[in-house]
Amino acid sequence: MRFFSKTTRATAGPRWFGIDLAKRESQVSVLDAEGIQVETKRFATTRENFLSIAGELREGDTVALEVTTNSTSIARLLRGNSKARMIVSNPIKTKTIAQAKIKTDKIDARVLAELARVGYLPEVWLPDEDTEALRQFITDRVSLVRRRTECKNTIHSVLHRNMVHQERSDLFGTSGRRWLENIVRGEGIKTPVPELDRMRIGSLLNEIDRIDALVADLESVIASYVALRPHLKEQMDRLLSITGVSLVVASSLIGTIGDIDRFPDKKKLAAYFGVVPSTYQSGNTSRNGRITKQGRAEARWLIIEAAEILRRSPGPMRALYSRIQRKRNHNVAVVAVARKLVELVHHLLSNKEDYVYKLPRLTMEKRSRWRFLAKKKLGIEIKGAAARRSGRSALYGTGIDVQGRKLKSQIAKQAAADAERLYAAIVDQRKRHLDDPSSPLIPSTDLVFDPTSPNETDWERILSQHTERLILRFQKRDAKHSKSTPRPDIA
Repeated sequence: MRFFSKTTRATAGPRWFGIDLAKRESQVSVLDAEGIQVETKRFATTRENFLSIAGELREGDTVALEVTTNSTSIARLLRGNSKARMIVSNPIKTKTIAQAKIKTDKIDARVLAELARVGYLPEVWLPDEDTEALRQFITDRVSLVRRRTECKNTIHSVLHRNMVHQERSDLFGTSGRRWLENIVRGEGIKTPVPELDRMRIGSLLNEIDRIDALVADLESVIASYVALRPHLKEQMDRLLSITGVSLVVASSLIGTIGDIDRFPDKKKLAAYFGVVPSTYQSGNTSRNGRITKQGRAEARWLIIEAAEILRRSPGPMRALYSRIQRKRNHNVAVVAVARKLVELVHHLLSNKEDYVYKLPRLTMEKRSRWRFLAKKKLGIEIKGAAARRSGRSALYGTGIDVQGRKLKSQIAKQAAADAERLYAAIVDQRKRHLDDPSSPLIPSTDLVFDPTSPNETDWERILSQHTERLILRFQKRDAKHSKSTPRPDIA
């Protein structure tokens, strides 16, 4: 049985199909090359009907959909079973439909087809299955974390209502949890808590434990999913070299970005995450406002959380935060670091590099942690994705009486702190040069290491210098200690 009418099938040349999706019934409108509607039809939203539509599409046809819950699956189904071009539109930008005074499914489908025909439909990227899966995992985790936060806030509210004061920095840490369990049993506090509230606190604590287990299991699922896909595993290891980026943040970044090649430069990626300032321009008036907050909200929230940690780590990012925080405030400075973090992610994924200012011990622990979670779920050993360096780095074992990983982190922190001071001095000097062109600038060629455009080779040279100085200091200390310690008598 044919899905479309004989008129639609007989229409020569390119055809445009606008489909207004709904949960139970959808509407399709078909336009010819002249923009004349040749058919409109309402049908049940089933897999069989969409397979029938795909079977009657031909090369040169264009199908337009709006983003909905099931639009990705339907677009993938139509694309996989036909040669027609698929356009998935951003409904926020399709203002013609949203602002129509008379809005019906027939009109919506017709407008989608018409906008696609004239090339005015704002198209969104259709993610592949791996990217879509990571997005769903992160969305599920965010839902669980929000529910856990809600439970913790409710416990705080119950304690506040009963005028129970506590001075613990972490109410849900080890000691805080023990204190709450004593309240549930009615022990250990002077302020009485009604039995109903004590039972409620106990129920909420059980809910928090249940959610903690679900979150841990979901993180293991994410780790195992990434471990089985080499291209995702390599990106994961790259991103984990950034201080503040965890398994969850890295997974969110990979899932949000998808194919990094679709972003020609780092500014496009920053705009995609919505961490660039909004701009209003009319005539001679132009002003910038708050960030646009476009794109996936949970991904933007996670990168800002990562920026909170990154701005405390030694390096140019901390210098950037300090400079902006002095002029504006903490929140503006953190968002600025978040934007630089997104631009850094673009550089690392595009050039397949690790973060220059990474802390070796922390990076190794994060990479080992996600592989452990994957191994626990899959039961197999997960090898590293990053290619091994040829030869030995400057941070190879030193032969002195200090734990190797601790020494490596100490060297990296000292070198990053020096780079931070150099970065701040260069930025300050460039600012003075803008105010006074006669002010001299240090040529980048005179710098052993330029933190404004770092590269791995120069950074290895800096680490070698710091390693030599640190080893020399430890050797002097050990020599001084050996002289002051008397030799034991030899029998």
